Amino acid sequence: MTPTNRPCASNAVDFVAVTDFQRYQPAGDAPTAWMVAPVGVDGRVDGALALQFPITGLNRLMTVDKQWQSTGLGKTGETYLAGPDDLMRSDSRLFLQNAEQYKRDAVEAGTAPDVVDQAVRLGGTMLVQPVATDAVHYAQRGQSGTLITSDYLGHQTLQAYAPVTLPNTDLHWSIIAKIDTSEAFAPESSFTRTLVLTSTAIVFVVCLAAMLLAQLFVRPIRRLEAGAQRISRGDYAVAVPVESRDEIGDLTAAFNEMSRNLGIKEQLLAEQRKENDRLLLSLMPEQVVQRYREGEQTIAQDHQDVTVIFADIVGLDELSDELPSEESLAILNELLRQFDAAAEGLGVERVRTLRNGYLASCGLNVPRLDNVRRAVDFALGMQRIIDRFNGETGRRLDIRAGIDTGTVTSGLVGRSTIVYDMWGAAVNLAYQVQSGSPKPGIYVTAGVYEIMRDSRHFTRVGVITVDGAEEPIWRLSERQS
Repeated sequence: MTPTNRPCASNAVDFVAVTDFQRYQPAGDAPTAWMVAPVGVDGRVDGALALQFPITGLNRLMTVDKQWQSTGLGKTGETYLAGPDDLMRSDSRLFLQNAEQYKRDAVEAGTAPDVVDQAVRLGGTMLVQPVATDAVHYAQRGQSGTLITSDYLGHQTLQAYAPVTLPNTDLHWSIIAKIDTSEAFAPESSFTRTLVLTSTAIVFVVCLAAMLLAQLFVRPIRRLEAGAQRISRGDYAVAVPVESRDEIGDLTAAFNEMSRNLGIKEQLLAEQRKENDRLLLSLMPEQVVQRYREGEQTIAQDHQDVTVIFADIVGLDELSDELPSEESLAILNELLRQFDAAAEGLGVERVRTLRNGYLASCGLNVPRLDNVRRAVDFALGMQRIIDRFNGETGRRLDIRAGIDTGTVTSGLVGRSTIVYDMWGAAVNLAYQVQSGSPKPGIYVTAGVYEIMRDSRHFTRVGVITVDGAEEPIWRLSERQS
C-alpha cells in the first residue's frame, strides 16, 4: 500500500502515517521519508496530504551537527539509526570525517567493496551501510541495554541500544550509541593500572616482611595449618615436608601419617558408597533410592495410567531338567539380559523377575502417553528374543504374557530385607490374564484391546473371573519375526 493509500484506507481524518526512508528519484535519489495524513470534510476522506521529510534534519540530529567531541562523544563515539533491513538510517561519523579511512575499515570488517563505493558515490551511508550487529538485532526485538561487541567497522566498541517507538507508525527503527572500548574505558584502565601498581608495591612490601618473619618463627606451623585446612576440605593427599629432627619434625611426621590413613579410609568409604549406590539402583528407581537415603521408613506411591506386563517363559522348567544347573542359569541370565535391553530401548521399566517370570511396567516412574503401545511392542520384542534363541539352539521355548493398564502402587516392601515391588488391580489382572491362558502368546485385557485394536490384530479367546466378575481377554494374533 502506497503512503497515500494507507491514510485513505484508515477512514480517519486525524490519522497520520510516517513512512520509512527510501530513495526518491525526483529528489536526486536522496533518501526521503513521507508524513501523510488524510484530508476531507465532515469526517469523509477525500484525499491525502503528503509532506516530504528529507534526511538532512534527521542526519543533523544523529550526528549532533558534526559536533561529536563537544557533545561528549569523544574521538570515536557516534549515534546512528538502523532499520529493520539492517541498513543505516543516518550517516556514519567516520564516513563524514574521513571517507578513505571509512572505506578501508568497512571493507576490512566484511562490507562488500561495491557497497562502500556506492556510499562514497551517493555521499552518505544511509540505506547503504549494513549494520547487522548484535545491538541492532536486540533493539529490533524490542530490547534495550548495553554490550561490548564489534561494530560495523570491525572496531571493539561499547554499545547502547534501544528500539525507536513512534506511535501510530509502521517504523521499526533502532538507535545505537557506541564508542570504542579503548576510549570508553581509558579512565578506568588508567585508574586500575595505578591501583594495581600501588597495591602490588604494598603487597610486595608486606609479603616480604611476613615471609621474613614466617621463616624465622612460624614457617613449620604455617605448613601444618595449611595441611590441616586442606584435609578439612577433603584433600587427603597432603604431605608436609619434614625439615627438622625436633618436636616440630615429629609432629609433622605424625601429621603425614594421619593424612595418609585418612586418605585410605576415605577411598574405601567412597568405593563402598559407589557399590551401595550401584546395588540400590539395580533394585529400585533413582527417586526411590533418594527417598530411602533420606531415611523415609514407608515409601509408597500411587501411579495413574500405567501399563503392566507379566510374562512367563514357557518350557524353561523342562529345559532346566535337561541341562546342568549352571548351564540353565546362564541361559536364563542371557534371556533376562536381552529382555532388559529391549525394555530400556522402549522405555519399559523392569520391576522384578522371578525364576521364569518377568514383571515390567511402562509409565510407572516416567509418564508416557503411549505406554500401552510400548508395552505391547516390548511383549513382541520378548517373543522375538525367544524365537531367535530357539532358532540358534534348536530349543522350544515360548512366551506367555498378560498385559493390562490402569492404576498401580509401587514402593518398598519389608524391613530387614527390602524389595521394590508393584501391586494393584492392574498388576493382579495382568497376572491372572497370563496365568489363566493355557497356550503361549500375548494376552491383553479389554482396556488394552480398546487402545490397540486399530493398530494390532487381536482374537477374543474367552473370559477370566476376577472378584466374581467376568473379564474378556484377547490374544494378539500377529507374531513378528
